[in-house]
Amino acid sequence: MADGIQRKLQHELDKYQALQKDLSKCLSARQKLEAQVTENTIVKEELDLLESTNTVFKLIGPVLVKQGLDEAKLTVAKRLDYINGEM
Repeated sequence: MADGIQRKLQHELDKYQALQKDLSKCLSARQKLEAQVTENTIVKEELDLLESTNTVFKLIGPVLVKQGLDEAKLTVAKRLDYINGEM
């Protein structure tokens, strides 16, 4: 009888530890997404300060590529929508 209780207790403990791991992964992913939202929000605010005559560059690998202001704003807005959807 004691062995049955011991096995059941161990099984429940294993389930609990698995749930803790899942929770930890979820919290870590959420923190990363929140950091991305903050970063992209700052970028959006900075882009809103620019005029249409300003030049915007996008970093692609080691190269800076010229990008239109409207296109950059649209890209950041889409990225924010996607990240918020993931959260």
